[in-house]
Amino acid sequence: MDALTALVAGLVASLRTALAADTCPGGWAWAVTVLGIGVGLLPTAGAVLVAVLRRRIGSRYGAGESVLMTLAGVVGAGLLPLAVFTATGRVFHAAALGRKVDGLTSAQLADLGTTLCFTPQATYLGGYTVAAAFDPADPVRFGLAVVLLVGFPLVAALCVAAQARLALRRGPRWPAKFFWVPLVALTLLTARTPAGSTGHLWIGVSVGAFLGIAVVLAVGAPPREVVRRSLAVPAPAQRRPPRMESLRPPVAARRPPVPAGSPQPSLADRLARRFAARQPEPPVVPAPRTPPPRQAPQPPPRPLGPRPTLVAPSPPFGGGTPRFRLVRRLGAGGFGRVWLAHDARLGQQVALKAAHAPDPETEERIRREARALVAVRHPNCVRIHDLLPAASDPGLRELDGLVIVMEYVEGASLGDLVRTRGPLDDVTAARVWIGLAGALDAAHTRGVMHRDVKPGNVVVDQAGLAHLIDFGIARKTGDSTMTMAGFVLGTPDFLAPEVACGERATPASDSWQLAATISYALTGHPPRGGHADAVSGLRAAASGARLTHLPSRSAHLALLRAAMDNDPRRRPPLRAVQSTLDEWLRRAGQRPDGPVGAGAPAR
Repeated sequence: MDALTALVAGLVASLRTALAADTCPGGWAWAVTVLGIGVGLLPTAGAVLVAVLRRRIGSRYGAGESVLMTLAGVVGAGLLPLAVFTATGRVFHAAALGRKVDGLTSAQLADLGTTLCFTPQATYLGGYTVAAAFDPADPVRFGLAVVLLVGFPLVAALCVAAQARLALRRGPRWPAKFFWVPLVALTLLTARTPAGSTGHLWIGVSVGAFLGIAVVLAVGAPPREVVRRSLAVPAPAQRRPPRMESLRPPVAARRPPVPAGSPQPSLADRLARRFAARQPEPPVVPAPRTPPPRQAPQPPPRPLGPRPTLVAPSPPFGGGTPRFRLVRRLGAGGFGRVWLAHDARLGQQVALKAAHAPDPETEERIRREARALVAVRHPNCVRIHDLLPAASDPGLRELDGLVIVMEYVEGASLGDLVRTRGPLDDVTAARVWIGLAGALDAAHTRGVMHRDVKPGNVVVDQAGLAHLIDFGIARKTGDSTMTMAGFVLGTPDFLAPEVACGERATPASDSWQLAATISYALTGHPPRGGHADAVSGLRAAASGARLTHLPSRSAHLALLRAAMDNDPRRRPPLRAVQSTLDEWLRRAGQRPDGPVGAGAPAR
């Protein structure tokens, strides 16, 4: 410490000679202020190191990078400034006591004893400590202490926090606290240093920290392509049957060569082309219904029963009795229109989904969806009753291709309930989360990914049971994706980062979308906020944008953050989510299987 004290004394003396400023409060005080500017640039050096590192690694921090960022903040904004503050205080405290100071000549010590502004410079800079300066009995001293030892440190901490956030743009910002927290702690750790020298150091530190913002801005944010690559999760290798390999075109045929010298398209251009070719997916429109009778008892959970089998298609219609009578069109799903119809064979209303065009590829999608849905048996999933060609029944004259006969759930979508009645409470949201997590887990055990979990695809029936509907873009693990290379399916505001980057859907990505849906139910906003168009929404999803609209006062905030982690490997499994929510409900004295609420909006 003696060597550092002598080094600081020599540096301050050199600055005093270079400045030659003898105005109040004295040349030595201004020399200390200039030294403080250099101290204020120490956190900037750490922020620049982080910004340069992130231009190479993107937005995924490994163990080594996390340690390096933490050390850059703690050392640059904490340890080194503390050492300079302490050494400077020792120099002027010794000078105020008339002692010899290593690094200062006798002439310099004599200059320190000169009086300016009614006080010798040595006494002004080293006469009393920071703690003694906050004496209410001396209003002048107390006021100066508040300005110099509280106001300027606050300004410096805000500037350093801004530097850290600029260095961490387009990525997780948790390392920022290791920059501004040590600087705030410095105000407490310097309580025993001289108030005069410490106050002038803080003036310089705030100036240096403000200038450092421009330095970090000059380094720039990491390129979006680097961020996208860092967030992309490699898909596990999957074996494909030999017959599927024979049907796939060669790579050269699927991806045309890029002419030499042509500029590479930007990420925004590629995202725009993806969504230009994407079929729009309007939310399912719920059917109006009459209000339920008062005090209707909650029906017991429906039995799963035996798994249905797909019925063989009937001969083309001629003059037979129609089985179906179309009532009205409900909306459009991932692969086709959805109709409400009456099924004479089942004696009940059903939902029919038909292809937009009777081409072989669309029919293959319909068959795949039917196989996926018939394999999943869960009370919170819609049932499938039948699969038949539209030409087999006279009542289906308005439809084309294959038709899926599904259970019709009468109620309101979760999105409509939130828009008309406001966000859900924690208990109701937990019940929805538990039920849908169980439905998705049952689907995942069958190798089925939903891929489009969102508030519009969750319908609450009259008994208060939430149903997951519209597996219109579901596919079984190992099935052909039936899409061109790079095509992304899903709704951007509720899309997991890795899927937005073009990776395969996984149980972890379905879990992310479910957590985003629950977050919407608690706030009325998508977790990343709304976006004006699909391209900007997909860009935010692909870059792992910050979750700005989480429910800050919800008991589920920590679980939501964990389930929507940018790294799929860190997200808790759906069964762990169910167990956590079940335990929370029981501690709150609530039933996990209670009703969610009425299925139609209030009038």
